[in-house]
Amino acid sequence: MKEIAKYGMLELELPRTGQAADTLPEAVFTCGQQTFRLRGFSENENRGRVRFMPVTEGEWHYSLAWGDQREEGAFRCVPPLCHGPVRAAGCHFQYDDGKRYIPVGTTCYAWVHQPQALIAETLDTLKASPFNKLRMCVFPKSMMYNQNDPPFYPFEKDGERWDVGRPDPRYWDHLDRCLQALEALNCEADIILFHPYDRWGFSRMPQADNLAYVDYAVRRLSAYHHVWWALSNEYEFSFAKSVADWDQFGELIARNDPYRHLISAHNWITPYPDRAWLTHVSYQGGNPRDAFRIRADYGKPVLVDEIGYEGDIEPFWGNLSGFEFMNRVWAATAFGCYAAHGETFHREDEVLWWAKGGRLYGQAPARLRFLREFLESLPGPMEPQCLGVVRDPNGLFGGGNPFIENILKHTGETGRKRILEEQTLPVGVHPDYQLHYLERSAQSLMTLNLPENGKYRVEAVDMWHMTRTLLAENVSGATRVTLPGKEGTAVLILRIAGDPLN
Repeated sequence: MKEIAKYGMLELELPRTGQAADTLPEAVFTCGQQTFRLRGFSENENRGRVRFMPVTEGEWHYSLAWGDQREEGAFRCVPPLCHGPVRAAGCHFQYDDGKRYIPVGTTCYAWVHQPQALIAETLDTLKASPFNKLRMCVFPKSMMYNQNDPPFYPFEKDGERWDVGRPDPRYWDHLDRCLQALEALNCEADIILFHPYDRWGFSRMPQADNLAYVDYAVRRLSAYHHVWWALSNEYEFSFAKSVADWDQFGELIARNDPYRHLISAHNWITPYPDRAWLTHVSYQGGNPRDAFRIRADYGKPVLVDEIGYEGDIEPFWGNLSGFEFMNRVWAATAFGCYAAHGETFHREDEVLWWAKGGRLYGQAPARLRFLREFLESLPGPMEPQCLGVVRDPNGLFGGGNPFIENILKHTGETGRKRILEEQTLPVGVHPDYQLHYLERSAQSLMTLNLPENGKYRVEAVDMWHMTRTLLAENVSGATRVTLPGKEGTAVLILRIAGDPLN
């Protein structure tokens, strides 16, 4: 009997006989009390495929039909070779088997639309990198540093119109190979279904065609365990689409993806409104405190997929120093969020990582590896210390302060909350540790109020020089430590024994 690893892919093919051209192959898979009913996809008018990802070990039986053609069979699902799809777990992530997943993502929007030699170079770079998630577009992208035409497109053309009923197998087979290459690198594929940077007409297709395309993508790609669905890049920029249109996409995926892969919708200015189908927030913004507020409002994981780009190009979003980029990433991390990488260093050949892939030239990737290894060394995910709490440490709003009263007169509760939230520091807490990130502060002393009933270890973490230095060990109660007095320092407090730290 054929064996398929749990979370692997079984692919079945059928020739079509005696059936109208608009039907699809269908299959039913059963194992014990579990049943999956799936529709497949047609490569052309004569051959169709069904893909299935088994999620339970044991003996599975299936029946497959397309037109007059029928097939039945069985296979055995054996222990997995991976941890399965990534799921949202509170405001964090974990694999389907429960193992913690710490996203350290990057962006290569149009890497699959490049020449094969450049694609191979991108994969070699990813293999040597710390990244375990890649944002990528289905449609080609037209923007600065990204003006080349791809070798082929997702659909054939009918005159001036893209015919979504005729997927080009050359493109989709190529996309399959790219996804399989990412799978071999244990890299999640965050697939961006739509974007506005377009000169070919994909961003202006009728809604019926948009829905047919999304349906095809789900039927074809959802059996990959490492796929995520990103409805958009900068959804507000897609002026031909309404929020109701975006909602239709999210609802279609949630309804038709039997494996419940993650779904997001990336913003330009305002985070996408919270929806039942929205599994996490894909956010663009350079202020980690905004991510902190969004996390409190949504109660879902927040991935700052664009916190800025390390680079030197002209647009304001693409010229952060490596230090400032990492400063934002560490602050977002201590706020209980996750920030992704992007790189935009000018090159005369216009091969920029953010657009086309290729090679990395910045200082951030090595420091992201250090951050990933640092987080993996900790006993679990952290929560922001003041999530949902507005503090007034100096009693400014107790009344009688004419300056504050004047602010409140003009801004009301919104102004009060904003003032107080700006005082919130990036401090992550866990029963076994605390992480205080000091951002651009050059603070040289710090007093820690630790529980009296316990023993704790204190380290200084230099995020830029990638070092961890012991400051104190077996301490408790009020403890004063001397810090390096330079920017980019974090203070880690680890519980050795005794009372938890939160």
